[in-house]
Amino acid sequence: MAGLFDIKVTRKLIFIFAAISILLTGISVASLLYLNQTINRISDSLYEDVFENSELILSADRDLYQGAIALHSSMSSNLTEAERDQFIQEFKVNNQQAEERVSLAGSDIKSINKPYSGMKQANNILTELENKLHAFETSLVIWKSTGDSLIAERMQIGWDPDSYYAVNLNMQLNEVRTHLDQSEVLIDKYALQVTDGFQDKKNALFALYSLVFFILLLVIIYLGRKIIWLKNEMLEEKTLYQLIGETMSDFIILTDPNGLILYSSPSHSSVLGYVPKKGDPLSNYIREPEIAWAKLKSVVQGTPRISELRMRGSEGQWVWLETKVSPVRGSSNFPAQFMLVSREITQRKQYEERLHKLAFYDHLTAIPNRAHFKMYMENLINQPEERRKNIALALLDCDRFKQLNDTLGHLAGDEFLQLLSRELLQTVKGVGQAFRIGGDEFAVVLHRFTSPEMLDEMLQRLLKLFNKSWSIDNGSSFHTSASIGVALFPEHGSSINELLRAADLAMYLSKDHGGNEANLYYELLDVGLSNLTIGNP
Repeated sequence: MAGLFDIKVTRKLIFIFAAISILLTGISVASLLYLNQTINRISDSLYEDVFENSELILSADRDLYQGAIALHSSMSSNLTEAERDQFIQEFKVNNQQAEERVSLAGSDIKSINKPYSGMKQANNILTELENKLHAFETSLVIWKSTGDSLIAERMQIGWDPDSYYAVNLNMQLNEVRTHLDQSEVLIDKYALQVTDGFQDKKNALFALYSLVFFILLLVIIYLGRKIIWLKNEMLEEKTLYQLIGETMSDFIILTDPNGLILYSSPSHSSVLGYVPKKGDPLSNYIREPEIAWAKLKSVVQGTPRISELRMRGSEGQWVWLETKVSPVRGSSNFPAQFMLVSREITQRKQYEERLHKLAFYDHLTAIPNRAHFKMYMENLINQPEERRKNIALALLDCDRFKQLNDTLGHLAGDEFLQLLSRELLQTVKGVGQAFRIGGDEFAVVLHRFTSPEMLDEMLQRLLKLFNKSWSIDNGSSFHTSASIGVALFPEHGSSINELLRAADLAMYLSKDHGGNEANLYYELLDVGLSNLTIGNP
């Protein structure tokens, strides 16, 4: 049973671990999807940032180009003053727009932080990009300064158009635009580097989670196979237990702590004619169930013990069983179940009962004998004082019994003793117990009276029983009477021998008076003084 309990615990633990594994797998998959979504969102955000900054730089480059065209156009000598002023204004506006766009792009780039800057190589590109934008700002200042100088000269009276050299101006413009072109390249390179880094991290993360998921899947498969193996093992054990229960000669019953049957072996049917039903109280099948079940439950705090009990058969008969009761321990040292392993001892109990009858019952009359009388008296005398009752011992001797044996024979005497014994038992039933202690001598122990008057009434009933004619089977009749001597406990003796001696003296006093009377012992009988007569016919 302990092995079965261990298998159940192991199975429960495996189910719990499998549930945890499935839960962890679900959490891992959900986390993976969440991280993948996060990486894609960051990637999209990065693309938007790079795209916007790249657009700002391209727009700045177009502004510079438009400004350079406006500057060149303003240097023409064929312009009116209004046209010249318009080109100069376009030059300044385009330069300002280019500066603002690059400044905004620079601010965006400086604000880029983790996770982008967490990549070392991408961080180096970012630093180089910041340097290029700074170089652009320096060259832009020079470019604007050169353009402002040319415009100032152009505004002077008498300006000579031949003094304007477009080649030098274009070289400065190319230098400024070169910084922008390089910045744009670096932005694209940075975006590519970060995107590749994110992709590498994403791939590594997917690989890691795939490995974890694969391991968990293997664990779940292993646990599933383990559970199937344990289930098959339990089925094999159950089949084995069933086979043992069906073939063994002993009887097995398993109950819960309340006495409800959990299992009964099929071997019960060979003796009881049926198998106790699962779910029925064990007390339904045990004689005196409230006592028997209390005895069974007494093993809770002790070791397994042997008990004798009777179970009802299918035909109403009682079958004696010798039962070993063992608690099947549960948690906290309390029994979870009771196991009863029994074998039939009906023949042994019947033999013991026969021995008991031979030892304590008279073989002729079948009423209790002298040995039974002594045991009965000891139990009454040894009662605790608070439970002790009034006890009267009456010795009865049949008058003229020898005459019966001499005239009608010993068989008639035996028949008379049997008839007398049966009626004597009925007469004292409810008030005491009758015993044959030898020959025609009987003892009656009276212990259910509360007054001398009640005792006198009982003795009168005994005298009346003896004082009548008896019919024997051979057609003869016989008239008898009794001589009765009575001793009281503890007034006339504190032991069985003392009470017997006192009652015997009182009985011989009755015989000396001719019989058919009952006398109570008193101390003067020992010195031959007068007697006390309790009743006469």
